[in-house]
Amino acid sequence: MKVVLVNSIGVDSKGFYIIHSPSRWSQGVKNIQNWFAYYPWELAYLSSLLKRETDFSIKLIDGCLHRDNYESLYNKICKESPDWLVMECSSRVFLENLDMVKKIKDKLKTRLIFAGQHASAFPAELIKDGIDYVCVGEYEATVVDLLKGAPVAEIAGLYPNNRRDLIDIENLPSPEDNDVSRISYAYPGEPSSEFIEVYMYATRGCLRQCNFCVASNIYYNKPNYRLRHIDSIINEIKYLKNKYPAMEGIFFDEEVHNASKDFTLKLCNAIIENRLNYLQFEAMCDILFFDADMMRQIKRAGYYKIRFGVETSSESVMKSIGKIIPKGVLTNRLKEAKSAGLKTYGAFTFGALGSTRDSDSDTIRFIKKLISDDLIDNLQMSICTPQPGTPFYKFVKENNLLITSDFNRFDGGNFAVVNYRDYKKEDIEYIAYLGYLIRDHSYLWKKISRNQLYKWLLSVYKKYGFINTIRKIIKRVKRELSFYYTCIWQKSL
Repeated sequence: MKVVLVNSIGVDSKGFYIIHSPSRWSQGVKNIQNWFAYYPWELAYLSSLLKRETDFSIKLIDGCLHRDNYESLYNKICKESPDWLVMECSSRVFLENLDMVKKIKDKLKTRLIFAGQHASAFPAELIKDGIDYVCVGEYEATVVDLLKGAPVAEIAGLYPNNRRDLIDIENLPSPEDNDVSRISYAYPGEPSSEFIEVYMYATRGCLRQCNFCVASNIYYNKPNYRLRHIDSIINEIKYLKNKYPAMEGIFFDEEVHNASKDFTLKLCNAIIENRLNYLQFEAMCDILFFDADMMRQIKRAGYYKIRFGVETSSESVMKSIGKIIPKGVLTNRLKEAKSAGLKTYGAFTFGALGSTRDSDSDTIRFIKKLISDDLIDNLQMSICTPQPGTPFYKFVKENNLLITSDFNRFDGGNFAVVNYRDYKKEDIEYIAYLGYLIRDHSYLWKKISRNQLYKWLLSVYKKYGFINTIRKIIKRVKRELSFYYTCIWQKSL
C-alpha cells in the first residue's frame, strides 16, 4: 500500500509564496527574497512513525519547501499513485489544496485524510467536501491507527469520535530525514537565524492558552508540557551533525523550550558534557520562565539567541488575549539576557482582541524604545488573525466582527479580517505598516550609528548571495524613503 504525506501547495494562484508554519499560522509573500520554509514537524514525525510501525510504502512531499504550485504538486502526487493521501492544511491555503486533492481522488481513487488546524476546526464540513477521514488535534497516532486498519468507530481523534489523549513524545522516532532533507530548511533559513541551523524539538506543548494560539487551542486543546529524554535529544544532535557537516547549529522551534528550569539546566549540562556547545543554539521560549541563572547556563551551552512572544505593551490587551507579561519583568529579563551575552528576539502582533489604534501605537513606541535601549536584537510583527478553531475566531464570529469568509485572506503577514467598533480593518493594516517602517528604520540607523552596517551587509551576503543582497539593499532604501515620507513628513505616529 502506498501512502503519500503532503505539506501544502507552495505557491498559490495569486503568486504568493507560502510560508506554512503548521502549529502557528501561514502567510504568503510576493517577493521570493522574503520566503523561507518551516520544517513540517508533525507530518515528519508521522512519516517516520509510519515507516517504523508499518510495511507500507511511505513518501513525504513538501510543496512549500520546493515552491510547488497547484500543477506541479498535483503532478508529483499523481506520479506516486497513492492509495492514501494525508495532508496537514491551514486555512490560508485550504481551498486550493482541497480542489487539488479532490481532483487526485477522482483520478486515482485515492482515499483522503486531512489533519491540522483547518481540519480540526471544520471536520464536518470537510467530510461534506469529499474528504474521507478527518483527524482532530494532534494526529500522528490517529493516522497510524486508521492506516493499520483499526475499527473506525474506536479510533480516538478521528472525527466524529472523541479527541485522543496527547501522545507520549518519547515514543516517537526521529522525524523524517530521507524524503526531505532537514538541512534543506536552513537554506535560506528563518530570516533571523544567523547560522546554518536544523529545526529540532526537545519539548512539545505550552502551559499558556492564549486565545489566538493554534497550538494550545487546536492541536493540544489544553495547556500541557511534554519533555523528551535528555539522551535522545543529545543523540539526535550528534546524528544531525554527523549527517550534515555544514550544520552550524540547532533551532529548537517549539512552543516553549524553557518551561522547566530543571529540564533546561540538565539539557545544557548534557550539551556541555558531550562537547556540543561549539554549536550555535536558539530556541522559542517564554520570557517569564527565565531567570539570570538559567540564562547564564544556556549561554555556556552554546545558545546564542532566545525567542519569545511579547505580543503587546497594553495590559488590557494582555488580559484579553490571556497572556500577561508585566513590562517591568520583561525589561528585567531582557537586561539579564544581555548581561549573559544572549541575543533576543520578540514577536509582536497588532489587532488582537481588545486592541485599539492607541494601544497598538503604544506597542510600536515600546518596540522603538526596546530597540534604542539595545534590549531586543530582532523582532517579528504580524496582524493578529483569528485562525478558525481558536477562541479568538469564535468570539469575532459570534460578535459579527469578522468581515470575510475568504480563507485566502487569513494571512497574518498581509491582511486584517476583523473590524472592531472603533478600530477598522484598514486602520489595523496601516498600524502594522507603520510598525514595519519604524522597526526597519530603527535597526538600520542603529547599525549605522554603531558602525555595524558593513558587518550586517556581510552577513546578508553570506546567507543570500550577491544578487539577492543588492535586491535587499534596494528594498531597504525604498523602505527608508517610505519611513521619512510617512512617519516624518506626514507625522503618522
